[in-house]
Amino acid sequence: MVSHPIRWLIAGAVLLAAGGLLVHRWQRTPSTISQAPPPPTAEPVLFADWLAFEPEPVRDHPLAQRRYIDAALGHQVFQLPPSGLPRSQARELMLEDDKLLLSSGRCLWNHELLHQPGLVGKFCYLHSSFCARRLLDVQFFVDGQPVALYDDQYTIERYPSHTLVRYRTPPVVIEEHKFITFDDRAVLSYAAHSADNHEHALDIEATAPYLAMPAAQGSVGYPLLGRGTFQRLPVFVYLDAPGFTAAATAAPHVRRTLSLPADGSKQRAQLAVSYERSERAPSTPPSLPEGLLERHRGEYNDWFLENVPYFDSSDEGFKRMWYYRWWVVRFNLTQADTPDLRGYRFYEGKLGFDNPITFAVPVQMKELSYLRDPTFGRDQLRNAARNQAPFGALLDPPGSPYWNETYSHWIAAAAAEYHRVHPIPQETLRELLPPLAADVRAWLTTYDADGDGLPQRAAPRVTGYDLDILSFWYFFGLKLDLHADLPDLERVDFASFVYANARGIVELANAAGLDPLAREFAPVADRLQAAVLQQLWDDDAGFFFPRRAADNARIPVRELHGLFPFAMGLTPNDPRYHRALAKLVDPAEFWARFPPVITSQAHYRGWTWEMDGLTRNIAPHPISMGARTALEAYKRYPGGPVTAEHFMALMERYNALVYPGVNPFDPYWRPNAHEYYSKWEPHQGSSRPKPSDISHDFHSMYNALVVEGAVGLTPRVDDVIELNPAAKNWDHFALHRLRYKGHDLTIVWDRPDGNVRYRGYPEGFSVYVDGRHAATRSKLDHFELPLPR
Repeated sequence: MVSHPIRWLIAGAVLLAAGGLLVHRWQRTPSTISQAPPPPTAEPVLFADWLAFEPEPVRDHPLAQRRYIDAALGHQVFQLPPSGLPRSQARELMLEDDKLLLSSGRCLWNHELLHQPGLVGKFCYLHSSFCARRLLDVQFFVDGQPVALYDDQYTIERYPSHTLVRYRTPPVVIEEHKFITFDDRAVLSYAAHSADNHEHALDIEATAPYLAMPAAQGSVGYPLLGRGTFQRLPVFVYLDAPGFTAAATAAPHVRRTLSLPADGSKQRAQLAVSYERSERAPSTPPSLPEGLLERHRGEYNDWFLENVPYFDSSDEGFKRMWYYRWWVVRFNLTQADTPDLRGYRFYEGKLGFDNPITFAVPVQMKELSYLRDPTFGRDQLRNAARNQAPFGALLDPPGSPYWNETYSHWIAAAAAEYHRVHPIPQETLRELLPPLAADVRAWLTTYDADGDGLPQRAAPRVTGYDLDILSFWYFFGLKLDLHADLPDLERVDFASFVYANARGIVELANAAGLDPLAREFAPVADRLQAAVLQQLWDDDAGFFFPRRAADNARIPVRELHGLFPFAMGLTPNDPRYHRALAKLVDPAEFWARFPPVITSQAHYRGWTWEMDGLTRNIAPHPISMGARTALEAYKRYPGGPVTAEHFMALMERYNALVYPGVNPFDPYWRPNAHEYYSKWEPHQGSSRPKPSDISHDFHSMYNALVVEGAVGLTPRVDDVIELNPAAKNWDHFALHRLRYKGHDLTIVWDRPDGNVRYRGYPEGFSVYVDGRHAATRSKLDHFELPLPR
C-alpha cells in the first residue's frame, strides 16, 4: 500500500476537465501511479539519496529522480476557470500570485510576469528601485502568418526552476520555457513541433528595449541594451540571441525561422537578456550555452540537494511546507558585494521589503541554521552586524530604503543558537562580538533613559508589528492617531530580546575565549531578568505587561510580547508564571483560528469591534514566534499548561494558513507566506483569510520549528545529541543529512507495527551519525546520546 504522503508526489497527468487540462502531480494510489509512467532514461538519479526513503513508485519516477523540488512544488496556472467544477470552486483556483517566475539569480529576480510570450512584467536587479518592465516582447508567425493567441490556446505549468507555457496555434505547438539562471540571465528557451503531420515554418521575432539604467554612461547598441552603475556596482545588460538575425531597426529586433518537420520532432531556439558585471569585448558575438534549460533545471534542483536536509512525514502538510519554505529561503537569496552588504544576503522579501531588515534576521538565522552550508548563515550574520547606528545599535543596511531603522531584535541570541548547530570559528566570533555587544549597550543606554534596565521606545513599527500593537494607543482611548505624540513604553519584548542577546554574547564570548566580555555581560543579563520579573510581571493578572516609561503606569493589555520572556528563556520555571502560558492556549485569549493573535481576543471582544481603526491582522512572524514560545514552554517549563500537542496543533494551523486547500483535488496545493492576513475571524464569511499584497516573505521561521519541535532536536553547547520530539501522533518521519556540529545526522521514526516504512532502517526511533547507527528506541520519546569524537 502506498502511504498518504505519496499523494503529493508527481507520477503522471491528471485530467481535470474534458478539455484535457494537464496538472503534473505525483498520484494518490498505486494504480494511478503505475498507469502511465514516463519512459526510462539513462540520466543519473540525482536525488537517489532522498529517494531511498520514498516508496517504489516515487523512486522509479524520472522527474523525482532528477528534479525533486520541481516535482514537489510544480503546479498548473489557470487562465480560465477549469470546467467540470462548481463555479465558486473553479474561481478559487485562479490565484494572482501565480504571475511570478519562481527562479531567481544572484541579483536578478522577477516581481511580476505577464501572461504573454516573452519576458514582460517587472524584473528587478539587486533592489526594487532598479527594475525593467519589458525585457523581451515575442511574436510568432506560422508559415508567414502572424499568430494571435487567445486564453484558451495556451496552458501554463509553473515549477520552481522554470515556467512552461505551451501554445497551440493549432498547426504547431510551441513550448516556451521562462527562467532566470543564478548568473542573472533571464532566458526564453523554445521547443516547437508540428501538430498536424505537415511541415511548417515557425518564425520567432523578439524585440528588446534599450533600458533606463542608473548612473548611465557611454553609448549602447545591440547587443548591449544598457550600461550603468547601481549601488557602486557596474551593470551591463546584453541581449543574447544565437542563431537569430538582427534587423536593421532602431530598437533591437531579432528573428529566427525554425523548420518544423512533419514527423513532429522538436526544433529548438533560445535567447536571453543577461545582466553582467563587466563589459564584453566589442567583438564578442551573442551566445548562450547549449542545453541551457536542462543545465539550469539540474543546477537549480541540485542547490536544494546540496543544501537542504531531506524530510518526510506521515502528515503531508508538514512535508509540503518543508520544501516550500526552503524555496522561500532560496528565492530571497541574493549574492553581491555592495558597500553595506557582502557575500550572501537574505532579504525579508524580494516582493516587498527587499533588505535584510534587522527585525527578521533572528528568525532567518534560525532557518539558515539548518542549511547544510554554514556560509549562508555566517554571511547573513556578518551583514546584520556590519551596519550600526552612530550610538552602536544595529540598524537596517542603508543601501535600501526599508527602513534604516533600529528594530527590536534577538540577533545575538540567534547567533548563539546558530553556533550550537554550525560552530563559528573563533576569528569570526571575535569579528562579530564587538558590534553585537555595542548593540546591547546601546539598548541599555540610548534606549533606557531612566536607567532601570528596561529599554523604552515610542515607535510601534520597531516591534515589527506596527499598528497591531494596541498598547501604544492605550492612553489615547485606543483610538488610532498616526500623528499622535506617542509615549515611550518599557515593553516586555524589548527587555526580553536584550536579555537574550546579553546571554547570547556570554555564550559566544566563552566560545571565542573573550573572558572579559563574558564577565561584562553575565550581570547585564541578570539585571535585565530581574527588572522584567520585578517590574513588568503582574502577579494579580498573571501576565507580563508593558508600562509607560514616564510614570511607570502599567498598560493592562495582553499582547503576544507578554509571552516572549518564555520564548527567550528569561522566565524561571515557577508555577506562578505558568498562568501567563495558559493564556497562549486559551481560545478566549491568544488561541484563535490561527494562533496566536498579536493581541488577546478578549480585549477586542470586551471593547469595540474595529478598535477605532487599529488592525486585527495575523501574520507568519508572530505565529512562528508563538510556535517558538510553545516549543520552549513544553521543553523548558514541564508541568505547565503548554504541551507538545499544543505545539503540533499550532503548527498544523500554521500549515493551513500558508498552504491552504484551494484545489478540491489537492488539499495542499499552492502556498504563500504573505506579509500578513486580515479578516480571519469565522464571522467574516470567507473560508480563507484575506492575504496582503506582499507574497513569499522570509520574515518568519518554520523549518527550524520542524527540526527542533516536531523532530525534537535541541541544539546544545556540549557535544550531545538531545531529542525531544513533539510529533507523538505521527506514524513515521525521516530527517536525513541534517548537518549538526560537523556531522550528518539521520533521524528516523517508524512506529513499530510490523510494517516497515523505510528500507534499511529498523522500526522505532533511530539516530544515525555520519551514516553509522548510533541508537534505536522503541518509543518516540526524549533521549540523549553523545556525538562521536
